[in-house]
Amino acid sequence: MRDVANFLSRFVSPDDWIVLGASAAVIVLMVAVAAALGFRGAEKLDEARLATLAAAEGALIEGALVSAHGDAGLARLAGGRLLAARVMADGVSARAARPSRLRVKGKRVSIAFDDVGFPPLRFKFKQDAPSWLIEMARG
Repeated sequence: MRDVANFLSRFVSPDDWIVLGASAAVIVLMVAVAAALGFRGAEKLDEARLATLAAAEGALIEGALVSAHGDAGLARLAGGRLLAARVMADGVSARAARPSRLRVKGKRVSIAFDDVGFPPLRFKFKQDAPSWLIEMARG
């Protein structure tokens, strides 16, 4: 044990240990405050929230699908557009456009847009894929 202390003393002075200890204490305090406030966002998606997002785009929903966990959703809009929404922290990010890639496999869906700012969306849903989604995936 003494060899380890001698080895570490070559790189870290006693004053540095005080600073390191204080920094660790502050990090523990920040994690405790975050845990008290809650790490998870309370936002959940449902069909009503998708309808609200579609209305903000000036469109009506023809069909909707929400993930099993309520953290992502798709809505078919008029004109062949698709509204993809995902929960991010305590808000929702959504895109309404024609997808560049849409794949449906069983109860899983993967969708990508040409927008680099909206990463591909992959999620699993409870029910079988609706016919409108399978038709859109076939192109």
